[in-house]
Amino acid sequence: MGDLLAIVLSGVVTYVTRVIFLISKRLRPPQRTLRYLPLVGPAVLGAIAVPGILAPREVFSLPETIPAVVAALVTFALFRWTKQIVVGLVGGLLVWWGLLWAVAALGWA
Repeated sequence: MGDLLAIVLSGVVTYVTRVIFLISKRLRPPQRTLRYLPLVGPAVLGAIAVPGILAPREVFSLPETIPAVVAALVTFALFRWTKQIVVGLVGGLLVWWGLLWAVAALGWA
């Protein structure tokens, strides 16, 4: 029961400290915090994407990691070249599927 109470109270405190800046017109986050807010999105995206690329099935193995890393690089390169996210995603997926097929066909998986 004590663990549940601690979890609920920590959730309430966390929620209140984040929402107080949205509901109050006088309270603003400190300037140091505002400076780093634009970096939160890319950091969270990286924290979500990198483990999925380096360990696609929650285990690091070269036959599964190399196609994912190559596909991620191709996706990034296509996006930077064409400035269209759809082209990058489709191209990266095609490369990933092709490499997975090649790895399976060679018997490395």
